[in-house]
Amino acid sequence: MENASLSNIPQLSYRLLHQQVLQWLSGLNPRRVQACLPLVAAFMAGLLWVRGAVTCTAIAAGGAFSHDALNRLLIGPALQGWLQMAALTMVNRMGGYLVIDDVVLDKTGRKIQGIHRLFSSSLDTTVLALNVVVMGWTNGKVFIPLTFRFWKPPREKGSRLAFDGTPFRTKIELAIEMLGWARSRGFKPTAVLFDAYYLADPVVARLKKFKWQWVSRLKSNRVLLVDGMKLQLKRWDALAEVGWARHRGASERCVLPGWGEARVIALVGKHDKEPRYLIGSNPEWGRGRIISLYGHRWDIEVSFRNTKQLVGLGDCQCRSFRAQENHVALVMLGYLFVLAQARPKETAGDVIGRVKGAHAVISEIRSIQGVRPIKLQKRRGKRGTHDACISAHAA
Repeated sequence: MENASLSNIPQLSYRLLHQQVLQWLSGLNPRRVQACLPLVAAFMAGLLWVRGAVTCTAIAAGGAFSHDALNRLLIGPALQGWLQMAALTMVNRMGGYLVIDDVVLDKTGRKIQGIHRLFSSSLDTTVLALNVVVMGWTNGKVFIPLTFRFWKPPREKGSRLAFDGTPFRTKIELAIEMLGWARSRGFKPTAVLFDAYYLADPVVARLKKFKWQWVSRLKSNRVLLVDGMKLQLKRWDALAEVGWARHRGASERCVLPGWGEARVIALVGKHDKEPRYLIGSNPEWGRGRIISLYGHRWDIEVSFRNTKQLVGLGDCQCRSFRAQENHVALVMLGYLFVLAQARPKETAGDVIGRVKGAHAVISEIRSIQGVRPIKLQKRRGKRGTHDACISAHAA
């Protein structure tokens, strides 16, 4: 061990990580997914292995596949099916909570397809970015991303076509599509959780059709029927006058147009000047129940942070829109691999540090010198000479 070159250790850790990911993917029994399994595993392993910005060049340094092969994976057939296939094996479809939210992925390249100037709440300013609507499942302990849809900006203001010629769809329509996907896969969630943006009439109508309960944040200018009166929630003084908002932590039955009876509550923190409002679809739910349910929505925000910081969610700068979609699919698939490796009380960061740590790699390998590098050999087949990847064991 003392004679082993330290420069071999990072590449060695990548090879072992690649084998772990490949074994995990093989256990999923992928069908009808057009992609090379070792190549997908190589990219996923690279997401966890690379320190810093995740690029095809950085992943290719691991030695499993070339930059061009990794790039062809990104611009090739859609890979979202891998994510959905893996996610469905990790959730309980007869319970838990579905969560819907969107994430802004700021980019530096102005020529990236689908790039648009969007407001970033984390940066508190507008940036050139892509917008992704995500739906995931949580049981209150672990969050599993299920599927996603990219919001495509219109060709021009008011156009019914997106930039790529497909029909333009709003984020509300994308959310409704994902709800339909979940129902077709047999989901029966305890509740669907989302913020005030997605509390739109079409979403409420679809949830009512599915007979699914939900909890949402409520904008202060939303009009509700309280004791038969139309009132905006921001008119707190007016609510106090009708008697049901005598204290700052009010909870009362109301009627939401398009749904029916519901329960609205007001939350006021120590530093809040104005109350914040939550609404639950079941009027029988108490204040504590609504607060507890909505608290699970924060799980998707944690997953956005983890995938950005640990797996490179926003690192892809490819100009191809398909490459951006496949990168997000591979990132979320890599995140599922991380969750599958988690031990009790381990965070996502702990798992990544453990599976790619050089100290763990060295302890599992008796002799670094005994591991030979991955190399490409020429093989002659019916269609001519082509490159074939030979594993470290076969080399």
